[in-house]
Amino acid sequence: MKITQLRIGLHQFNDGKWKKLLDVFRERYIPMVFLRDENNYFAEAIEYDGKYFYRVDGVTVEVGQYEYERVINNPRLYYFSSALKLHHRIGRAKELGIGYHWPSKDAAPISILELGK
Repeated sequence: MKITQLRIGLHQFNDGKWKKLLDVFRERYIPMVFLRDENNYFAEAIEYDGKYFYRVDGVTVEVGQYEYERVINNPRLYYFSSALKLHHRIGRAKELGIGYHWPSKDAAPISILELGK
């Protein structure tokens, strides 16, 4: 099993004031409560037995190899990014209450957005 830790966040197109502020505090301890919100959080990209998964807050969804590679290379939330698509899949899995306790239970399927309609 290969697990890659990711920091998911919004895309900063012009390295605005928030990036400059975070650069000041980069080497200092900052409690997670100040860095974590709906659009800024930690995730894991997982490769296991030839399959690929994405996990946030204990919820795991199955992903394709392409999505796995893309989210590792670009963990930013913006239009058409793999991170944004996976962000919505995780949200849907939470709504449906599936994908918890993987690998002892199944991960949410790739087609999670079509379930429960």
